[in-house]
Amino acid sequence: MARPILMPQVGQDLTEGKVTAILVKVGDKVKKGDIVAEVESEKAVFEVECFETGTIIDIAYKVGDMAVVLEPLMMVGEEGEVYEKAAAQAPAVAPPAVVEVAAPAVLATKSVPAQVEALAPATALAVGGGSSPLARRLAVQAGIDITSVAGSGPRGAVVKRDIEAFQKNAPKGSVLAFTGASRGVAAKAGDSVIKSLQAGTGDPVLFIHGFGSELSSWRPFVSQLGIANTVLAVDLPAHGAAATGSAGDFDAIVQSVRSAMAAEGLERVHLVGHSLGAAVAAAIAGGGDLDVRSLTLIAPAGLGPRINGDFVSGFLSSSSEPALKAWLDLLVADPAKLPGVLVRATLSAREAGPVVENQARLAAGVFAGCTQLFSVREALARYEGPARIIVGQQDRIVPADHAEAAPAQVAVNRLPGVGHLPQLEAAPLVGRLVAQTIRSAG
Repeated sequence: MARPILMPQVGQDLTEGKVTAILVKVGDKVKKGDIVAEVESEKAVFEVECFETGTIIDIAYKVGDMAVVLEPLMMVGEEGEVYEKAAAQAPAVAPPAVVEVAAPAVLATKSVPAQVEALAPATALAVGGGSSPLARRLAVQAGIDITSVAGSGPRGAVVKRDIEAFQKNAPKGSVLAFTGASRGVAAKAGDSVIKSLQAGTGDPVLFIHGFGSELSSWRPFVSQLGIANTVLAVDLPAHGAAATGSAGDFDAIVQSVRSAMAAEGLERVHLVGHSLGAAVAAAIAGGGDLDVRSLTLIAPAGLGPRINGDFVSGFLSSSSEPALKAWLDLLVADPAKLPGVLVRATLSAREAGPVVENQARLAAGVFAGCTQLFSVREALARYEGPARIIVGQQDRIVPADHAEAAPAQVAVNRLPGVGHLPQLEAAPLVGRLVAQTIRSAG
């Protein structure tokens, strides 16, 4: 069975990297620990390590291409296996260009105006070392002519810090003025942070991740949706871009996300959540004060009392790759479907600040041993819009039978042979189900 070698995310704000070397070819045998490619970010060149053993059966990029983080660089399978990209993986609608905004920069929730979009192809300065992909993207979203920014990167390249410094110190009139393309939000340290994963039209879709994850985990899934809507994602307190903060209980988590939504003017929105994030989505939808167009809950917490407390404590206490992998394997029915790069990415995220301490503080406020300290059953019952629950029947974190508590008006899809990560284990199917729920809102 084909397994991916993903483009790693080696920094919180890294969204893509340039492929500078492909060290294998289709048909080559590889094993765990082999270096298969080199990728260049704005800061360094780093090696891509193989976490699988088998034969290279597909290479998605060539040298010089820009690879998107957490998307497959290549596929590993069995000798003689032919890899065919499933038609179901291709979006029915060609996805608009991804727009990434690193807080506290401006957030694009509408399509970028033509006069600003025209700046996007500027890949090099007239004099100097060009600009990084992230710097170019931030410049487009902020309405900055990147040719007017002095670079401090290698060979004078414009990098992220240069754009940020320009925004802070730019004289009046040096930034293009436009309306409706972005909103400036200065988030406080530790607050939930919203970023854009796809520019589009219509009512935005907001994704909310689960405990121990971060918003970038949704990136590979977005291509499964085949929708033209703007797609946003939020980092919960103690996670991702909000890793420096925490929350004392479930209500505080919900309030943090609601505050981030209010700061972005998100009053009419589709909500999609996973696990703890699904419970947050249900609580917001059931509040009745926002126009939540549709609600999709994937492996939701908050519908019953049980939680795998051993997983939570084991996940938080693991400080090595083998130990962490032993616990992360519980997330999926088939451990072979868990990309090895996710283990390293999780450990890497813990190296920057008190991530584990803040997540442990948050966990203590929502879980007690094997018990969930909150419920969203009543909130879900109050929600009258299109709603769907998707659960894996082999979920070893939140029991699948908790979905039996769902109100009669909520559709429930039970997926055999799937664990706690349906959006990873059955991505094409789950993508179709999420898109159907969104489209059913009209």
